[in-house]
Amino acid sequence: MNGGATFTRDKRRRPQGALSQMKSTWNWLRAFFLNYLWLGITILLVSILLEKSYPEQTRIYWLSIAIKLIEGIGISILIASIFTFASGTSEFIEKIKSLLEDIVVRREFLANMDPESKKEAIKALIQPSVSEKNKYPNIGDYYGYFIDKTLEIKEKSVRSNYAINARAFFCTEKKLIAIEGIYTYRLYPSADGFNDIILGFEDKDSFCSLVTVSDPEGKRTTFEKPELTHFNENGDVSYRATIQVKDFANGKNHIDVELRLTEFGTDHWKLIQFKALQPTDGFRFHLHCDGEIRIQEHAIFVVGATYHLEVPEGKQSITFTCNQWVNEGTGFCALISVPVTENILTQFNKVLDLKALPVIDETEIIEIH
Repeated sequence: MNGGATFTRDKRRRPQGALSQMKSTWNWLRAFFLNYLWLGITILLVSILLEKSYPEQTRIYWLSIAIKLIEGIGISILIASIFTFASGTSEFIEKIKSLLEDIVVRREFLANMDPESKKEAIKALIQPSVSEKNKYPNIGDYYGYFIDKTLEIKEKSVRSNYAINARAFFCTEKKLIAIEGIYTYRLYPSADGFNDIILGFEDKDSFCSLVTVSDPEGKRTTFEKPELTHFNENGDVSYRATIQVKDFANGKNHIDVELRLTEFGTDHWKLIQFKALQPTDGFRFHLHCDGEIRIQEHAIFVVGATYHLEVPEGKQSITFTCNQWVNEGTGFCALISVPVTENILTQFNKVLDLKALPVIDETEIIEIH
């Protein structure tokens, strides 16, 4: 009985399964014929069959027109169905949305332009108005100059986080005021790669004791006391050394540089000068004076950026900080010296072994500020 009951249920299910299969097939066929994609393919196939069935040599004129018309309709429906389907998907809509945002809102397409096209686009955007040209005929050249200077940055190596930590002291060996400084910064390549590092001093006594160059992977190379070469350019005397880093830095997105420099002044004063020769993102200078050495005067040269200056009471140290981009020519100078008083002069006489010299009259002593 159980077998008969099972057999009966199977017989009842069979027509329902067949009906379901037929319904599924019908839905598929309906989707097949009613979908515009398949409709376009079908019409295109019909045009191909007509063209093969009726060769062009024996075909009458109106039939050729009809075949071309059917072919065009099929291709049009085929392409339209593809774009209709694509435009209905969320991915397609989001992609078009992002492209429009890049073009209309963020204008990121400008960043991918070649340099000349970019320059022309900028000139078109900020060119002077007619009234400005009437007042200042050459103002267009002024705008063009700054556009050229701005776009030149890609041809230069730029630096970031430039820091100088220095100490001023009296060198008993040379009997001169000396400045020991540690210079650190991160160097980025230009469009042509990295440029060599050039060190320069105004006197032959100053020197660089060590140059350290590190890459992003932690590898480093060192140059101990690079040899200085004498230069005389129309009476401008200097001593320079070139640190070749191109081979080491080739293919790197940046390198970290550390310089240990020692500079000398006179027996009681020194003028400290620094000028940025490359565009620099962030700069900090700190100087501490040992002994009786004090900061007498200072001057800051910064255009278009905010800086912070700290000179504590007593003028034994100075800190100059700028956390923005600074251009070439940005810099500072500071005059440090030992106040020339009777007590200090006595100490100098002892250090310099000048006891045999006649004693200087107090009325001739001038305090340097």
